[in-house]
Amino acid sequence: MHFIGFTESDFDAYLDRKWCSNVFNRERLQVKQKLEALGHILTPRLEGSDGEPLASEVSIEHPAVWNHRQVSCQHLFFVRNRETQRELDGFISRSRSLASLVSDPSPLHNHAYLGLRIDSHEIEVAFALHSDAAVDRENLERRSADFFEREKLLASIRALGPAFSIGITGHALVPCPELDDPGFLGLVKALPAAKSWLKVHQTFAREEVISEAEAFVDVAATALVELLPALHSLSWSRKNDKLQMRAALRKEAVKKKTGGLQKNDHVRIISGMLAGKTGIVQDVDAKGEVKVLIGTLAIKLKGDAVTRM
Repeated sequence: MHFIGFTESDFDAYLDRKWCSNVFNRERLQVKQKLEALGHILTPRLEGSDGEPLASEVSIEHPAVWNHRQVSCQHLFFVRNRETQRELDGFISRSRSLASLVSDPSPLHNHAYLGLRIDSHEIEVAFALHSDAAVDRENLERRSADFFEREKLLASIRALGPAFSIGITGHALVPCPELDDPGFLGLVKALPAAKSWLKVHQTFAREEVISEAEAFVDVAATALVELLPALHSLSWSRKNDKLQMRAALRKEAVKKKTGGLQKNDHVRIISGMLAGKTGIVQDVDAKGEVKVLIGTLAIKLKGDAVTRM
């Protein structure tokens, strides 16, 4: 896909008077297509801490429930691969209300991400972590509680240079080189109640973006690559796991394969030569197989071959 650069009309698609109107969906769709082209070009340059390419997505261009029926901006975001998203979403959704899940079903609230946001004034390139992204946020809290770990995190943020600022959306921002230890701790402690994003970002005025035209690809790529260490260090991954989530994810995978069966559950076999027979679960293993005692006979079956009585 070819990216041709942003124009005056692209930024004007997000003027205040257009936010709530479907009349301007086509204008915003044209911007969305440019963001998709940009994402197609940039995704191969961005890797998660596991070495896999990040998944890219663009927010919707029309007013809907999950954008509060107004489109004041649009996002192109790069987030952990979809398999890991699904694994973590089960845990994250337990701490979010149904209303919040309906209001934003995208990964923007559940997962730390890198992204671009375009509105009528500027393009923001950022690392962002929302208060509701429970796994990423709690992992950051746990890591920040250790002085030596916090020093590493602070050093990676300060190394970004004066073009980048850090802060919680809606509050004062601090140039990254000026962030100190108390300031960093304050941000981490304030995030749970903020119901907003912790961001490390750089902004580009519309005039600057328009003048760059097609070359803005390289400008955006440079900023995003500079932010990759922040994504790797400030968000959860199997390599940066202070919550022992790997063990929890393994247990969750087994639970899904076995339908939550446990030792001493009474079950009925529903497939195979022994269909209709009943027995008692003796064991559930890490592969999702269950050992069932039928009379005096103990046999191993796949989890989906039995059902709890």
